[in-house]
Amino acid sequence: MLCIQENEISCFPLQLEVLCFSYLRVKGLFQFQMGEEGGTGELLPLNLDINYLYLENLPQFNFLWKGPTGFLSLQKLDRVQVIGCPKLKTIFFTIVVTSLPMLRDLDIQNCDELEQIFDLGDAPQLQTLYSSQQLCFPKLYSITVINCNKLKCLFYNLSATHFPSLGTLEIEECSQLHKAFGFEHEADDGAEEQTAKKGEQLLLPKLTDITLKKLPNFEEIHHGFKLKENVYHNTKECPKYSPSLYLHTGKIHMSIF
Repeated sequence: MLCIQENEISCFPLQLEVLCFSYLRVKGLFQFQMGEEGGTGELLPLNLDINYLYLENLPQFNFLWKGPTGFLSLQKLDRVQVIGCPKLKTIFFTIVVTSLPMLRDLDIQNCDELEQIFDLGDAPQLQTLYSSQQLCFPKLYSITVINCNKLKCLFYNLSATHFPSLGTLEIEECSQLHKAFGFEHEADDGAEEQTAKKGEQLLLPKLTDITLKKLPNFEEIHHGFKLKENVYHNTKECPKYSPSLYLHTGKIHMSIF
């Protein structure tokens, strides 16, 4: 485990399992630059053993990674907490999205400039992601996002099928947020959209705990999503959200203020 605070910045070994940065004025975490001279062979992935990443109160922090795409691998990352990083606009980019098979807990709070949690890049990158049929987050169980007022969508152009294990979703105080899952063209989000319309596919099958608070522009979780039975659903001050439109028959525990 390595915890770094002010005036303690140093190099760290790649075998670290826990990495904590707090109260620093660093601008980024990982940066890799190719030398002008050197081989032309393909880069091998940089495999980090980190399973817990904690970033807190980093006022100048604006990137996690700068370097060649496809180079960084976080196959063991289990938990991510990003709290109080006001200049951070994006947390993960496309290549990292496909290398997080163990991620179970994602907690993001008080990031004023955050616009995207996952930057999925341009159209060719998206097409590659879709055609691979790879589940990006097979074990992700808990998502918490609080006080990130520039977010308009938690997961943009990334369908709910990538989150088969999601059980808890908590979103609070995100004034511009419209949806949890959204698409550039709502009617063009692939086969999932069609199967949802036909009732052939149950989206987010393990989602049983939903908390939505102080979201003045929030409208829906996912196009075609239905609240199933045995769901705890707590909403407060979400004037544009009408959970009654998304009910399946069954037992729904609802608390609306």
